[in-house]
Parts: sequence; structure tokens; C-alpha cells
Amino acid sequence: EIDPSPWVVQVYVQDETDLRTTSAALRDYVRPELRDSTLTRHWLAVMEEHLSATARPGGVFDDSVVTHWRWGGKLRRTRLVIYRRFRREEQPLRDSLEQLRDQVGRLRASLDAAGVSSRVADGEHVYDWLLHWFNPRPGICDGDSTRLAEIAPYPGDRDLPFGRDFAELLTLSVPRSDTDANLWRLDGMPHTVVSVQGLRRAPEIGALTAERTVGDQVYAVFDRLPVGTVMAMTMVCRPQDLLRAHVANVKRASVGDGAEAVLAHENASQVELQMARGDRLVPTYLSFYVRAGDDTALRRQVNHVESLLLQNGLQTVGRESEFLACDAWLRNLPMNYDPALDRSHRRSRLMFGTHLTSLLPVYGRSRGTGHPGQLFWNRGGEPLSFDPLHKDDRKKNGHMLIVGPTGAGKSATLVYLIMQALAVWRPRVYLIEAGNSFGLMCDYLRSHDVSVHSVAMQPNADVSLPPFAGALSLLETDPPLASIDLEAVDATTSDDDDPADDLDDARDLLGEMEIAARIMITGGDAREDARMSRADRLVIRRAILKAAGQVRAAGRDQVLTEDVAAALRQAGQDESLDPRRRERAVDMGDALLLFCSGVAGHFFNREGSRWPDVGVTHLDMGILQREGYEDQLTVAYIALMNHINSVVEARQHDARPTLVITDEGHIITTNPLLARYVVKITKMWRK
Repeated sequence: EIDPSPWVVQVYVQDETDLRTTSAALRDYVRPELRDSTLTRHWLAVMEEHLSATARPGGVFDDSVVTHWRWGGKLRRTRLVIYRRFRREEQPLRDSLEQLRDQVGRLRASLDAAGVSSRVADGEHVYDWLLHWFNPRPGICDGDSTRLAEIAPYPGDRDLPFGRDFAELLTLSVPRSDTDANLWRLDGMPHTVVSVQGLRRAPEIGALTAERTVGDQVYAVFDRLPVGTVMAMTMVCRPQDLLRAHVANVKRASVGDGAEAVLAHENASQVELQMARGDRLVPTYLSFYVRAGDDTALRRQVNHVESLLLQNGLQTVGRESEFLACDAWLRNLPMNYDPALDRSHRRSRLMFGTHLTSLLPVYGRSRGTGHPGQLFWNRGGEPLSFDPLHKDDRKKNGHMLIVGPTGAGKSATLVYLIMQALAVWRPRVYLIEAGNSFGLMCDYLRSHDVSVHSVAMQPNADVSLPPFAGALSLLETDPPLASIDLEAVDATTSDDDDPADDLDDARDLLGEMEIAARIMITGGDAREDARMSRADRLVIRRAILKAAGQVRAAGRDQVLTEDVAAALRQAGQDESLDPRRRERAVDMGDALLLFCSGVAGHFFNREGSRWPDVGVTHLDMGILQREGYEDQLTVAYIALMNHINSVVEARQHDARPTLVITDEGHIITTNPLLARYVVKITKMWRK
């Protein structure tokens, strides 16, 4: 805090409809080796067109559900300007620059401590910002301001011509002040400023930019301002002792018995008490820049701004009393406010620091992590980006659950998520669905040079998913289950416990196969599964291991369903088991034989071949989604998960990620046995 020549801090907030920076960020985020691929090039072009079409001035559609206002894509920019005016002879330029760097460093540290990220703008950013401000409808671009960057790019900071003036670069046509109408005309468009006279009440936190709920509407006050409105908040950092002296002078001058004098004395005393509690007084000038296509529209928009601000506790200077609008428009431009001139105009108002922080536009909506692996929109129309595949956006492997009523767009959202992930990361995608909702997407991917393997679970399709194909690996790792006493197993803990929970980690694969066998034996019937004791489950595990041993002895590569059924029937001849156990083993073996013939045998009792290593594997459950095939659908899902798990394990150190997606998940997870399996395998995948 210095006097004279105090530091001045200005904050500007505006909505920009130019989303080319978002398109550029997405383009730069793509893995370098994918940028020239057919799919990525095409997808980036599609997204650029989409962002451009969404970010139209005036919005795209009326949101009648959440905000009850016009919705459109935009970026809410908050810019902070800090400077100090003094004569060159007061101190050397080097010292001035060092002071500026010090103040900026302290300010950014304070913002960072409050959770507000910031970056220092370069000359090109300032040039682009002000060039669009002063040239809203440039004739040189046929009125299209988005072309300014192409027509009048930033000239750079090197090899400057003699006498170059940065300010002169910002106006491509001559601004004209209309003193009769009390406004400025830039490119023929009328501009004015609405000045805030004072606060009618203490503002709420985030009064202008924070999202709030009003009735059934959710919006921020700034959302309701006209298109092109810029909020300018200018704060002067004056020494507090001078302001205390000013308040004391007001208090001493408030003498007499008049009501005004008594009230002024009381107010001055309250201000002194508030300052003694640590609150600061800050001279502040709050204003709103407004523009429109013509004078009539500008008048309507100014009335709308004044009404909206009044509803939110900000008293404005009425148009009939505003004789300095042209001057105020100039004074509040970036780095153009001179505190010395305000001594005669007296436009700034003293505000408490607590009230000022409530008005500061550091409150708003989330815009994500800034990693555009997935790009959405928040309620205000700003891009919301995050990336579950980026190491900084997750702690471990991510899981996603998309829920919604019929017709909400769940499958359509999945199509977008898959396309974006493939364009940015090119992961291996395993897509499991019912209804062929993604068939067209797979055709689209093939046409853009992405390898796709599509499988439909139909009786005439050459598809085999043997659920016990990997049982041979258990012979090397699984402990001997034959030594476990079945009667002792039934006498111990509840049926929810795993009979091999205390064994080594190889139980996971065996447990998954046991779940598949139980579903095949019981048909997925909850009552049948409730009859199955823990000893029955151990008999199933023994049968799986025995079948694996017999298959290896026969020189075959895969254990089929009929092998496990035969092992269960052989257990029915085991004299070491009591008759009840033998009878139960035979019953389970016979039940398993139902999956060895017909459509079930076609899918689950033939040796399967390894699926090709492609970018996208698409499995349509086909006939298995019909009523009466619930058990076969569940077994097919388990077999596919086992196949995916083997691929993931073999390539877990590969830089290429893997996505496993299940559409119409309620068809899969309604089986309680399968729900346990899904929990098991996702616990393993999260590592």
C-alpha cells in the first residue's frame, strides 16, 4: 500500500464464444503418434465443427429444465490486471519491474492458497483480448470477429519498427464518441458502461458468478447478463491509515443534533469498529460494459442490467443521472484507471474487504482437470474436461457407471466416449452389449482404419467361449483340495464364505470357474443356488481340478464343460463319500450336461480359439439376451471376462490402456452369482 501512486488491481469477467482454444487443446492432447491417423484426423475435424456450431452468440437452445435461460457454448474468462502509475524520475525502470514481479508473485501465491489457479498472460493474449474488444464487428473481416486472428495476427515482440505503439494496434477502425447519446460507437455498434453507485446490502459469497438455486432454477447472476457484457472491478490499494484518518474526519465533522449528523456519526463509528476487527477498506469502482447492435437494443440491455443488479443488491447510477458515461467507459479500460483523476469525479466507493471478496469473480462452475480425454459441458455452457486414462486424473484404474431412464441417451453417450478415447489414446476396447446398438459405430471405425472384431452370439456363428479353458494352469498353482474334509467344511462358517479363502492367491481363477459351474448347474435360479452347500462347492472345485488333470494326461489343450461333468459323475462313484454326497455329485454332473448339447453346447462345449488382437472387440449377446437364456448369458459373460483378463495380464505393462464396456448392464448384473464375480474381477483390475 503506497501513497501517492498506489497499486491498482482490476478484474474483468466476460463470456467468450470463441472455442478455438478448446479445439487446439484437444489437438495438442492427442498422443503424438496418433495425430496423423485417419480416425484421429477425422474426429478432430468433427469436434472442431461441433465446438464452432455450439458456441454461437446468443446460445443454441432454451434450457427449460435447469437454468430456464438460453444455453450455448462459451468460455467464462476472468482476467486480473495489476499496475501502478508514477513518473519515470521517481525510480528506475528496473526497480519498477522488480516491484511488479514481486507483487504479482504474492498475488498468485494468495490465489493458489485459496485454490484459484492462474497464469501470467503474454503479449499475444492481451493483444487478442483487446483486439476483439475494440473491433466487435470489423469491416475488414466482413463483420466476423473470429477471423481477426487470421487477418491481424499478433506482430510479435522482436524486431519492432520504430515508434510502434501497442495501443494503436488494437483499433482497426476509428472509435467515435457520441456525446449526445452518451455512448461510444465501435464498428458502428453502440457501447456504454453501467456504473455501480454502491451496495444496498451485504453481498452473498460469490454474488455475481457463483451458481445458486432460485426456486426450480439453477444459475449464476452473470449468466443472465446480455451477450457481450464485461464486468470491470477496479480496486485501489490505499494505505489503511489514510482511510482511517478519512473516517475520523467524517466522524468529527458529524456534529449537531440533526438526524443526518447523528446517522453519519454512528456509521463512522461502526466503520472504525469493523476496521479495528481487521477488515480493510478498499476504494472500488464496479462497472459493467454493455454493447448491442443498435441504440434501441442497447437501451433495452442497459435496463436489463440495471434491473438485474438492483435485484441482487447493487445500486447503479441511473441513465438520467449519468453524464460521464463516455468518460467512465475510457477510465475503466485495462490499465487506464488513474486514481488521481477520481478525486474530482469521485466514482470509486469505499468497500469492506469482506464484501469485496464476496463480489470477486473467483467463484464459478467446475471446468474439470483440463485434460480433454473426455469433453463435456457444465450447466453454464463451458467445456468440462477430464480424463480417467490420465495418471493425474485417477489414483488407480477407473470405473464408470452410467445410469438413466429409458431414452436418456446412455448408449449414445457411450458411443461418444469410445470415439473420443480411440481418437486420443487408441486403447484396446472390449464392448459387450445386447441389441447391436454399436454395430454402426463399428462399421464407422472400420472405415477409418481401426481394426474391429465383431462377434454375435447366434447359433450359426462360429463362437466358442469354454468357461473352463484355463483350468490347466490350476494344476501348477492350486493346492490339493482332496485333503479338505467335506463334513468339516459344512460344519464351519456361513455359506457366504469361500471354502478356499485361506488358500493361496490361485483361488481367484478357480473361484471364478466355480461360479461359472454353479450358474450352469443351478440355471441361475436363486433357490437352487441356496440349496448348494459349501461342501458341494468344494466338490465342484475338485471336479474342475480332476478334469484338468485328465485333459492334460490326454494331451489336450483346453478343459471343456463335458470334462467337468464327467468328473462330477465320477465323484458319484467315489466310495470315500457318503451316499448323499455321491448322489449330489451325480445330480450336479447331469445338470452340467445340459450345457454340452444344443445351442449351449455350441457356445460352451467346444474348444475356443484365441480372438485376434484388434483395436475394438465387439460382442453382441444375440440370442442369449432372450428370455430363458439367462444362465447361458451369464456364463458367456464370465467366459469373456476371463479371456479379457488373460489379455490384460499379459500386457499390463503396455502403455496402451484397455477399456471394458458393458451396455445394458442390468441384463448381466441381475444374477447375484454374477454380481459376486464382477466384484472379484474389478477388485483385481483396479490394481
